[in-house]
Amino acid sequence: MLYALLMMVVVVGVGALMFARTVAEIRHSGDDAAIVQTLLLARGAANMGGQSLQGVVRDELHEIVEARSSTVGRWSFGNDGAGVNSPTPNNNDLVNDLRAVAQELQSAVDAILCSNTTVTPSSGGTGRFTVYFTETACGEPLPAGITLPAGRFVKGNPRSGVDANAEQTYAIPFVMMAEGSLGQYRRNVVLQGEYRFTVGRGSFAKYALFTNVHRTSRNGDEVWFTEDTLFDGPVHTNEFFRFYRNPWFGGKVTSAGCRNPGDTACDGAFDRQGAEFYGEGFIRREDMRPSESNPRYTNRFGTHAPALAEVDWRVNFIALPTNNQDQAAAAQASGIYIGGHVSTLQLYAGNANGDPLVPDGNGGYTTSAAYQYIVVTQQNGTTRRYRFGPDLILYERQGSNWINTGKTFNGVIFVNGRVDRFTGPARQPGNSNDPRRAPPALARFAQVTVAANNDIRITGDLKYEDPPCTGVPTRLANGNVEPATCDNLDAVNVLGVYTQNGSIRIGNNNSDGTLNAPRDVTIHGVLMTGRQRVEVEDYDEGSPRGAVNLLGGIIEYYYGAFGTFNPNNGSQISGYDRRFKYDERMSMGIEPPYFPTVTQDGVQDVVLFSFGQREQVY
Repeated sequence: MLYALLMMVVVVGVGALMFARTVAEIRHSGDDAAIVQTLLLARGAANMGGQSLQGVVRDELHEIVEARSSTVGRWSFGNDGAGVNSPTPNNNDLVNDLRAVAQELQSAVDAILCSNTTVTPSSGGTGRFTVYFTETACGEPLPAGITLPAGRFVKGNPRSGVDANAEQTYAIPFVMMAEGSLGQYRRNVVLQGEYRFTVGRGSFAKYALFTNVHRTSRNGDEVWFTEDTLFDGPVHTNEFFRFYRNPWFGGKVTSAGCRNPGDTACDGAFDRQGAEFYGEGFIRREDMRPSESNPRYTNRFGTHAPALAEVDWRVNFIALPTNNQDQAAAAQASGIYIGGHVSTLQLYAGNANGDPLVPDGNGGYTTSAAYQYIVVTQQNGTTRRYRFGPDLILYERQGSNWINTGKTFNGVIFVNGRVDRFTGPARQPGNSNDPRRAPPALARFAQVTVAANNDIRITGDLKYEDPPCTGVPTRLANGNVEPATCDNLDAVNVLGVYTQNGSIRIGNNNSDGTLNAPRDVTIHGVLMTGRQRVEVEDYDEGSPRGAVNLLGGIIEYYYGAFGTFNPNNGSQISGYDRRFKYDERMSMGIEPPYFPTVTQDGVQDVVLFSFGQREQVY
């Protein structure tokens, strides 16, 4: 009897313990489910907040910055004196100016978002977000332990002299709190980052690639960026881009998303703010997966995932210039103005005797340039010769003497017509297919812009005596990209080539050999056309000619073709391949003299940077 009673006590005790444990596990499972659900609610609210930061908040920032930015001082924000190359980080003017932007932005954001930041899914619970540009948002202070640093200057150049249109980039920090709640459960996601916005009117030379219409003509062939596309500088179109596989971009990628870009404005709607992915069609930026900063799509054609360092799918329309009056006026004032067509325009760095420099076989030259020489042969056979040294005093050859023209050369050569042959000195005897045998076209101290009304045909190598970079970005076997070597960014020699109405053509497939560029032609300079293309002449005819080795950038109305290739194996059929390296000095304020500038003044683009996020459970 006692034994039976004892066993009953033990069984009841064990049952009670098992029941208690089961209840605890059920409660614990409920806790886990609630925690997961609140995390999903918080992340959903964070996604909603991110869309707001890329949408309505960004629009408000555009208006506020353009209203508050100084367009007459050296700096858009801050007020340091002459001779200072950046606003002092702790300068009160800079801090106060950017604080005023943040405060005005906060007021605008509160008015738009404070009553519209809650997510209430049918499954229960709520999610909400709050965006802080100041210590208080929607009447709520920043949570304890979280601080907002002051706004800051990121990069750019002061406005002074020829740099009056220099662009400057600033940053406004922000904090976004996203909370998910379900009954007694709370989960927070804290995101910290900053808005970076660029203000001013910069030179078109800052682009590695710029197109108004990203086709070969208004209704021409589509242009696709593929795994062979490697751009390491800023890339922009007023239209939209198309991606196949994994093109690589080491600089900022921007597009306006205009359906029908005109000469001076978008003639259609801005309803192409996104990109096209092969096999997926056009995807709006807000619909990109997993995000607009890291789009990735896999289909039967492969994975289409462009490597984007920075991207903005909805920048302002940027109009190309409508005339070349500034360049013509500069040439007439203190440059070289040539009326009518030019048969040959040759630039070369030479010694005091007028001879081109001689390559030493190691990438350098046996002597340094004493002068920059300019030889102009007009269509009537008249030849004029000029030179200048480091002091920029321009001389013209008359008979056997060099006569001082009385000008301090401003670097501009203007041709009121076309240029049939634009070249540097001929390659030295030996292997005529080796661009290393080409003497330099530009002396280490020379800064030149060649501008023309009509077509400019490049028929020879145009090399710097003192190049800032060597090589081009290269994709390795593991898929990574190895950048070019740029260890000479203090170099000052620079060349700009600009035609307002014509095309810039690489000479090819002409019956007259003097109109053709050599194999593997090397071009150091920024090439720009206001209405046409930078292209290879007769790109789809004749035999393959190697590559165009460009150190600089291309700005064009339409995208110019360079060659044709076998789609089955990638082998070259005609024309030239592209081997491009962006001249990084163009993003540092160095530019060809009197090179065209972006016509609009104000905020050029806005980029959202996230420094990370953390989660909290309550």
